[in-house]
Amino acid sequence: MSTRDAEPAILDLSTARRSLALLCSVVVVVRATYVPRPLRNDEGGYLLVARQWHTGGEFLYGDYFVDRPPLLMLIFRLASLVEWDQAIRVLAIPFVLLFVLAGWRAGTLLGGPAGGRWAAVVAAGVMCSPGLAAEQADGELFGAAFVMAAIALALSAWHADSGTGRLCWAGAAGVAAAAAPLVKQNLLEGLVLLAGLVLYGCWSHDGAARHRALRIAPAALVGALVPCALALVWLTAARSGLSAAWRDLVAFRGAAFDTIWASSPDASIRRAWLLVGLGLVTGLLPVVLTWFLAASRFPRHGQPGVRTITALLVFGVGAIVAGGSYWPPYLLQLAPAAVLAAGAMAPSVSVAGAWMRGCSRTVVAAAVLGTLVSGVVHATVPQVSYSQRIGEWLADSKAPSDTGLVAYGNAAVLETADMPSPYPHLWSVPMRTLDPEQTRLRATLGGPGAPAWIVQVTGLDSWGIDDRSRLRELLHQRYRIVAEICGHPVWLRQDLTRALAPSPPC
Repeated sequence: MSTRDAEPAILDLSTARRSLALLCSVVVVVRATYVPRPLRNDEGGYLLVARQWHTGGEFLYGDYFVDRPPLLMLIFRLASLVEWDQAIRVLAIPFVLLFVLAGWRAGTLLGGPAGGRWAAVVAAGVMCSPGLAAEQADGELFGAAFVMAAIALALSAWHADSGTGRLCWAGAAGVAAAAAPLVKQNLLEGLVLLAGLVLYGCWSHDGAARHRALRIAPAALVGALVPCALALVWLTAARSGLSAAWRDLVAFRGAAFDTIWASSPDASIRRAWLLVGLGLVTGLLPVVLTWFLAASRFPRHGQPGVRTITALLVFGVGAIVAGGSYWPPYLLQLAPAAVLAAGAMAPSVSVAGAWMRGCSRTVVAAAVLGTLVSGVVHATVPQVSYSQRIGEWLADSKAPSDTGLVAYGNAAVLETADMPSPYPHLWSVPMRTLDPEQTRLRATLGGPGAPAWIVQVTGLDSWGIDDRSRLRELLHQRYRIVAEICGHPVWLRQDLTRALAPSPPC
């Protein structure tokens, strides 16, 4: 390249880096506004489990049951080292930045500098979209960062010029791809992309592509074995064993799916339609639909990295459908592939490219509007923060040794109150799946270790689980309502008296 040709390329690279730095700065500012907001149910529950994580308990992580893999719980364990609950939201910021940077890298490899810019913009929009529940520090967010990193590393391996570089990129891609399902079980897109690249190369008539595939495959496999080996070492040290891990992390998911659809199919169907609506208004599903409608006519569709986008999206949709509950964070499963689709198609001068650019702008606009609206709602509607307000009231009213229970399942209340629970199921689905007759729950409430406090956040006969009123009769025998915080009754055991704090405004 001549000096005259090199100067514009250097300027373009410098401009791209400045734009990326500005975008990352905006992401940090936006994510910082999410930090002081009250923790949601999953965030509080994972923190509660992480704070008591010990070996030798009844379940994989100690005395509480949770069906999430160890890498996610390790992230929450790091956050639990400080007393400030919102530290988990701070810890989420570097993961979001990793997602944006990896999206930029992957988009650049697929669509050039313009592809990198569009991919980074979509990545930032998706990861700052309250409509997708991205303001939470949940498993889908952390796992998506590993998936996006694995995709960027895998594409870097494919496009590497040197054999040594290709091996290093592929090994790192294998590590990130195998780490993602150790955060959330169904986040396998990194492995799917690696498999797609290898299969493309092996079936290709291009000798260079076949050589790339044969170099990438073993390096990626070795890299993927590293997180798996570390997980096995932890299981051995914790004396939990593979059978316990399979029971809590895999077998339970199938049993929970059956429970959800047997007891509340209408609620799941309503949430599924809500999920579709959220996907549309946030711009994520329009990006996906544009790719599905136009990918076959896309000029670069024959490239290996581009060909795998459809497979990633199909896998992501299937994983969401198999989830059963259809909560808003499920949509983040599609985020890495959607970023790739935007990076590959948006720079095109075709009609499909114009549509993709429009959808990408919708993602950003929805994120901006959602952040502003949710900020106003959190500032002006106290009911939105009911879990934190109940938890703070309990913290001011409890005795040091008090325990509590939330019926049925909002562990963020107990985490805010810094109050353990004698009952191991902190969420409603594990309770309905593993204790469907409430045998253990009634034994806990009727025994000597009964909790001092019970917070009622839903009906005691929700899902018809107490159709014979046995739990309600026991509750009225041993407890009395002492307060109603934000419309939710708070019960105190009959044999206890406490100096109750003033009820907070709600």
